Amino acid sequence: MARTAEFSINGLSIVAELKKVDRKKIYGWSSVEVYDENNSKCKIAGLAEGCYILPSGSTSLVTLNTKGEVVSKRDMVGLDADGKPVDKVPSVYDRTVMLREATVDEYLSLSVKSVYQLNIAEKKEDFLKVLNTGKIFYFVFNYREDYEGDDAFLLSNGNKIFAITGMLSEPEFVGLQDNEQELVVEDTEATDEDDFDFAMF
Repeated sequence: MARTAEFSINGLSIVAELKKVDRKKIYGWSSVEVYDENNSKCKIAGLAEGCYILPSGSTSLVTLNTKGEVVSKRDMVGLDADGKPVDKVPSVYDRTVMLREATVDEYLSLSVKSVYQLNIAEKKEDFLKVLNTGKIFYFVFNYREDYEGDDAFLLSNGNKIFAITGMLSEPEFVGLQDNEQELVVEDTEATDEDDFDFAMF
């Protein structure tokens, strides 16, 4: 059974399945295959210490404590700059997601990470009526409970609803004036050494 999340705005609640939009299906993809002289397909591998060949999947990342022991991420605790524990951001699947209306400027400052399509069984038309007025809604997206969530926006294209996730950026305003200056090429004055004297002939 697919997991569902509940979204709420102004007393209207919807339950939706979030289906990630595969970028490959939108933009397509290409791959390069390499074969050796025996027409056997080659695989990418890494070279460690100059003599060990490590095929894909041979390496992994682990976290170690001061004793060199492997530590599970579940056992780690997040701390703030003062060394105090911080609360985790809940998953969107764990509780009702409260939406707030956002501005177009907020949405346009989003550095997009992922796109999800919302599959809604009930009240879809009611929610579309709200979104199709041009409104955009903000919420914090977290697929699973973690210490940091992504910024996310809900919007529609007329008949479908999408959640756009990523991180908000803070662009620097430099002004409205055009500060670009024209490059002026200076004429080089001829010197006496450059003058051509016909008397020499």
